[in-house]
Amino acid sequence: MKVTFEDLEQRYEELTASIHCECVLATEMVGGQPAGEEGVRQFVAHHLKLTGDEAEKAVKRILHEELESVTPPEGEIPEGRVYGLRSLRRTEHGPYLGDWMIKACIKVAASRLNIFQTMRGTKGNFAEAGRVRAWKYSLADTAHPNLVYLRNSGDSVPAHSYHKEFMGRVQTPKGPVSIIHQSECAEPGSRFAFEFRFPKGKLKEEDLKDVLAMMMIVGIGSARSLECGKFRITNAEINL
Repeated sequence: MKVTFEDLEQRYEELTASIHCECVLATEMVGGQPAGEEGVRQFVAHHLKLTGDEAEKAVKRILHEELESVTPPEGEIPEGRVYGLRSLRRTEHGPYLGDWMIKACIKVAASRLNIFQTMRGTKGNFAEAGRVRAWKYSLADTAHPNLVYLRNSGDSVPAHSYHKEFMGRVQTPKGPVSIIHQSECAEPGSRFAFEFRFPKGKLKEEDLKDVLAMMMIVGIGSARSLECGKFRITNAEINL
């Protein structure tokens, strides 16, 4: 018996339940990807608004700057200051969410609701046999449906982004370090749509409604402790 990819894909869909969601960011979503040279150049051009030799100097400084002292040598607590630049994941189609990011949000929401503890097998169904794919206007690259693109008000318009400074503090073997980073953010109002499939099982519609409600509070992206990355699910279709 010969089996094609299309046959197996159809079989997977027959074995699984599905949730389709359309979402809009309620608060800014913060990128956590360390910026490469291209991301640094975008930051210098669009945020610092530098050109020519000044831009090149800024790019080299940011790429090589790692640690600088912010306290005098006689200070009681030696403290360092780490500067970094973080960006949104993006391709030529614009910024996107990875399927693993949305799946992580789903798993955290289900865990907070104790679904994995009370319904044996659901953790594996979500984490190992579950699949997130871009849907509707977020499916900008059909060859890579695992990339869920963020969109502006227009279906084909990439979400607008900007840079913002965030600060924090961590303990290291060398003492306390202040973490200061410029992160690229997707603005509130940016839209995304996705499909989540998982094996059929014990979950009822009310359980999945609870997961969706909790996902909006869990949020997505970096700096969630600062209440970033919250979103609203404006439309959802549950098919068990």
